[in-house]
Amino acid sequence: MIKEQIENKLEKDLEPWHLEVINESPNHNVPNGAESHFKIVIVSEKFLDIRAVRRHQLIYSVLAEEMKKIHAIAMHPFTPEEWKDKTGNELNSPECLGGGND
Repeated sequence: MIKEQIENKLEKDLEPWHLEVINESPNHNVPNGAESHFKIVIVSEKFLDIRAVRRHQLIYSVLAEEMKKIHAIAMHPFTPEEWKDKTGNELNSPECLGGGND
């Protein structure tokens, strides 16, 4: 439930090209079903010309309500160019292979 709330808010406010919200709670000593440890990998143009600390602050502000309910969060915010440099993957849509144009 919290995972979906995080995803929805980040999608709405930061318009990411790529978003992974990973519930890492099972890797920690918490009760079964707990949602208290998360990792976020997010790629957004909203991070252009913003330093790392400000990117984290931006994510914290978007997730202010959720932060009251979770114990730990690891954030990995990237611009599209940084993501390409890190992974070698561009985030462009694939070429269309049809569609009825003759």
